[in-house]
Amino acid sequence: MACIAFSLINCDKDPSSDSEKILSFISKPSLAMYGDSIVASWPSEEQLSEFNTYRFATPGIDTTKILSYVQNDKNRYDACLYEGGINDFLGNYSPSQSQVDATIDRQIQSIQILQTRCNHVFALNLWNIKFPWPSLAVAMITATMKERVQFVPRIDTELLITDDMLTDGNHPNRNGYLILSNAVGDQIRPYFPILYLNGPEN
Repeated sequence: MACIAFSLINCDKDPSSDSEKILSFISKPSLAMYGDSIVASWPSEEQLSEFNTYRFATPGIDTTKILSYVQNDKNRYDACLYEGGINDFLGNYSPSQSQVDATIDRQIQSIQILQTRCNHVFALNLWNIKFPWPSLAVAMITATMKERVQFVPRIDTELLITDDMLTDGNHPNRNGYLILSNAVGDQIRPYFPILYLNGPEN
């Protein structure tokens, strides 16, 4: 009867290992990540394994599409991370402040929606990137985020990601993602004491 009622456990095996996996999944805090190719390629299952991660991201999308992901996802999460903005300016090497402000407006709209259904919300600003990526736009976005996105914790990635951590002047390599994952974990872990039951994360 127990196996019928709880079909996730295989009755032909010792259920203890499966039970531990299920309990581990249930007890892990949930982390939803919204963004573009940066989030889409993030090895979160490995580098943020203490969380159940859910990624809503597609390479090449702009902040309008990220906003639609946020609007269409009605689930609740323990924590949410927002990233995006570079793709609004692909090929635009002379952005206006009004264009940057429009991008920040969409970022803020997305983050404010996330605040209604995520217990904790964090924003990732952009790091220094190289030509032919829109480096001026990214610098302007980062500066404007620091002025306007102060109502949630923001991870200032330009202080963390260096040129040797990028594969193409923009996307992080494995070490770059590890640096980002550690920064994200440092922000989130203090809110979830259950993560410390088995000792501190390395």
